[in-house]
Amino acid sequence: MKPAFWIFLIAAAMSAFLLYMVVHHENLRHDGQEIILDMEPIDPRSLFRGHYVRIQTPLSQLDPEKLQGDDTFKKGQLIYVTIEPDQNGSWNAVSLSHHRPTSPQTFIKGRVKRAHSRLRILYNIESYFADQKTAKGLEEQLADHQMRLIIALSKDGNAVIKGIQIDGERQMDRLW
Repeated sequence: MKPAFWIFLIAAAMSAFLLYMVVHHENLRHDGQEIILDMEPIDPRSLFRGHYVRIQTPLSQLDPEKLQGDDTFKKGQLIYVTIEPDQNGSWNAVSLSHHRPTSPQTFIKGRVKRAHSRLRILYNIESYFADQKTAKGLEEQLADHQMRLIIALSKDGNAVIKGIQIDGERQMDRLW
């Protein structure tokens, strides 16, 4: 077969994969269970990544001794954090596990970044990309406003950011 055919076939496969990723991400944002987390944003800038808000939530650093479930974790391990809403509607950790929970409770899947007395956990929701104006605006609102992160959870515990809530007002992101 001709090289042009193989190039076309590879390009078509790569395009199909990218389209699948976008559709899968948007379906999760639309169909996933919505939860809201308190957040502490920081506005960094990167030459290669552009403007984004780095996010830390109460789930970012957890003390296994204060939660139910497993106590020992290693750097790089998958971790399943069972969460429940409080009276303000913000979700907090109640237990940790090495294995996916079988109970109907809500959980989020992460990866242990640091394992000392407190665990540092990444959930793929640590960066919120925005244009320069939006990122700067979020930075300026930090001191005076309550900001919360709106995420969608799949049944597997995977999380994606849906938007941000500022003083109760939802600012949802849309792909289309």
